Amino acid sequence: MEELLSGVGQRLREARLAREMTQEDVSAASGVSVAHLSRLESGARQPSVATLLNVAAGLGVSISELLEVSREPGPGTVVRGSGAPFYEGPGFRFQPLMPEAGPAGLAAVKVVFPVERAEPAEYHRHEGEEWLYVLSGRLRLTLGKESSVLGPGDAAFFDGMLEHSFDVLGDEDVEMLVVAGATVPVAAGRSLGGTHPLHEGHHVMGERSQTSGEV
Repeated sequence: MEELLSGVGQRLREARLAREMTQEDVSAASGVSVAHLSRLESGARQPSVATLLNVAAGLGVSISELLEVSREPGPGTVVRGSGAPFYEGPGFRFQPLMPEAGPAGLAAVKVVFPVERAEPAEYHRHEGEEWLYVLSGRLRLTLGKESSVLGPGDAAFFDGMLEHSFDVLGDEDVEMLVVAGATVPVAAGRSLGGTHPLHEGHHVMGERSQTSGEV
């Protein structure tokens, strides 16, 4: 109970100011004296349940809003690139960079298109949106009927339902980061955290690569 009441004074003041009310206004609406309200807002006094109900009614807010416990952000999660495995797909490799318990509907992976890639360029479509950032190499991205050559530092964002394809240019592997907002199952029941940015339209994913970690 003490934790719930510890920040009530500050929340009372914030709620009052947000409604552009003076302490006199709240006193008139709640029946709680101005002197008592002042002590509550300063933290010098803690309200009884009856007083809190009256003040909440006077402010026009729920009592739960005044008792809400401030929640600090939880700890983040670090994914080590040296330990995250690569998986093989037809003509490319990819490395999930989200934890298995990551947020549903969001995926982040590193994708590598090798320069000797034999897979011909094909158009793909899938639900969700996709953002990519080229780390190295040169890539021709075709979106619908428009093509753009992307190099290191270039990025693209597009709706996955727009037909798109990728071609490696030059004599260097293409490495890029892909972030997608789509929930997509992976082959053989492998969920990779329940999400994946590369839909079946990018080909069904294969088995884990023999070369995990560094490429």
